[in-house]
Amino acid sequence: MDIIFLGAGGGRWETIYQNKGTGGFRIHTEKTRLHIDPGPGTLVRMKDLNINPLDTNILFVSHDHPDHYTDAEIIVEAMTKGMTKKRGYIVSNISVLEGFGKYENAISKYHQSMCEKVYILNPGESVSIYDVKLTGTKTKHGDPFGIGLRVSTYNGDIGYTGDTEKIDSLIQDFDGVRVLVANVMKEKGKRIRGHLCSNDLIDLLGSMNKKPELVVINHMGLKMANVIGECRYILENTGVKTVAAKIGLKVSLYKDFYSIMYL
Repeated sequence: MDIIFLGAGGGRWETIYQNKGTGGFRIHTEKTRLHIDPGPGTLVRMKDLNINPLDTNILFVSHDHPDHYTDAEIIVEAMTKGMTKKRGYIVSNISVLEGFGKYENAISKYHQSMCEKVYILNPGESVSIYDVKLTGTKTKHGDPFGIGLRVSTYNGDIGYTGDTEKIDSLIQDFDGVRVLVANVMKEKGKRIRGHLCSNDLIDLLGSMNKKPELVVINHMGLKMANVIGECRYILENTGVKTVAAKIGLKVSLYKDFYSIMYL
């Protein structure tokens, strides 16, 4: 089972300048090809990494901000073989799929209509598709219905915080995951509303009964330059192996161990 990153950046300025990329990441199992948060540049990154977008069979979008959804409709077009076959699944929240207040639906009804099924997921709710179970987790961010994700697989669980500031529910939501993908926008000592910084992640890991084997910091902002230093700081304060996401990072998760390589 593999986790493959097509980007490591997030926020407006990183999205504009594309220093770290905003293509989201994928989870590949025996039966599942899940794409999570396909922001700008997703299809270009897939081409660069020789990943066939037509293999995608589940799309997850965490919330209604463009660094997470802009390439979602193109992923749907790939998933449905150019909109010729009713195929694949979309899992997201009500803002992305229906629109809410100032947030318009980010995936058109036309594109939604070509999928086998579309699920609106709320925190604590689960849906089983192919060989994975997807459980929504709570966030505190601009989109009031934004969600994170816990992906249960035959080789253990993978957690994805989505965009959120530090909230108590993150502890229980991700306790016991083997790999945690944490959207850490800011470096240590620089908290901002709606996002995590390195200190927030340290607090989260320190509160868990069963810490992850590996943390991947993701969705880093434009000004987070010393990512190796941030990973070292998190490791020193938690004892948890921490790496920074990067275009082409591949984490292979086996029953009793994991490996890291770059495509």
